[in-house]
Amino acid sequence: MPQLSLYLDEPTMELLREQSTRAQTSMSKFVTGLIQESKEGRRWPEGYWDQVYGCLADPTFVAPAEVSVPLDEIVLFE
Repeated sequence: MPQLSLYLDEPTMELLREQSTRAQTSMSKFVTGLIQESKEGRRWPEGYWDQVYGCLADPTFVAPAEVSVPLDEIVLFE
């Protein structure tokens, strides 16, 4: 298996340690995942929204009628 040596400053190394620990993986696997992610990108797969959006066949799932309550009367949290 190929190997790579990196020289990191201490704050960057500590960040790598913390993030790999949070991910419950080795630093090597964590960095490998970051590299693979950068290749694939962090976006929806091609054609995802074409397959998902509008596919719900439930006729009761519709946009609500216009809200007639004034915004200053709406209580979100008490």
